[in-house]
Amino acid sequence: MNQTQLEILNLVSYQLKMSAMQTEDSYEHTVYENGKETTYEINREQHLEEIMKWAVQELNNNFELEEIK
Repeated sequence: MNQTQLEILNLVSYQLKMSAMQTEDSYEHTVYENGKETTYEINREQHLEEIMKWAVQELNNNFELEEIK
């Protein structure tokens, strides 16, 4: 494992822990697409789903993982 991968693991771990500890009812998410920024409000369940999707994306982008079937 290289330094970048270690940093990614630490970031993913931190974000998952922080998201689990947060208890707000709604969250603001910002999406950047085609040079455009869009901010929208989502509930806690949607927030946790988005954080998990982000975590999986970060792991897939930085590690060679076998696909689970």
